[in-house]
Amino acid sequence: MIVVINDLSFKKFFSNKNEAIRKVHQWMDICKKIESKEATSVEKIYSVMLNTSAEIAPDYPLIELVKEFETRDERRYLIHLLTNLSQPENMPQDPFCLKGECSYICSWAKNGGIISLESDLLFGESILNGKVKQEKVSIKNISKQEHIRLYEEFLGIRHYEENKKHRKQPYRDAAGRYVAAMDLSDSEAQELLNRAIEIEGNIYGKRKGKYYSFQKHHDNYYHGYQNNNLELHIRNKIDAECWE
Repeated sequence: MIVVINDLSFKKFFSNKNEAIRKVHQWMDICKKIESKEATSVEKIYSVMLNTSAEIAPDYPLIELVKEFETRDERRYLIHLLTNLSQPENMPQDPFCLKGECSYICSWAKNGGIISLESDLLFGESILNGKVKQEKVSIKNISKQEHIRLYEEFLGIRHYEENKKHRKQPYRDAAGRYVAAMDLSDSEAQELLNRAIEIEGNIYGKRKGKYYSFQKHHDNYYHGYQNNNLELHIRNKIDAECWE
């Protein structure tokens, strides 16, 4: 699934440096969440080269913001977002136009999503409505944490939720049915779920030589259990794609 940086949102101007710093921090947190393993539907974030010498506040170029972050990791991550993201190989011929401004990369992501710097009230909305040529286009916009919550399923963010029938050891219930074990803690299960893969409509993971199945029980909430009796072609695919 395609997610890109909204270059239009970097053409707006903050009233002061402190507001710019706060909003860029907010934008970085959004990007970090979407670049993480939690957003399982997103392979990577794409961007065009942003103009880092342009002012983001009065007499304050965007690149100067790097000096405002306390830790080396924050500074490096900001530089990564501003300069090191991949650019699409094939840009569309027609840009996405919004309030008199146009963007080719936003047009490229019209069926995906965009990450915006909240530099204007417009970019605080969860949907951006514009046009590509004469076609009306609505693009999912993410500029706040609440937008991530809104688009969790779209982004592939999964939540692990314990099902108490799956105990640490397998057992047979009162009706004599076999109930598989779930020997992982909630945090271990969540970490495995984040990197689990979908095969033939089911979600699988592998940890320390054991195979696990996860099942959605509502929205994007899953429970899981050990499943070491999978068919060989399923196990082979898990072995090939899952790191332990």
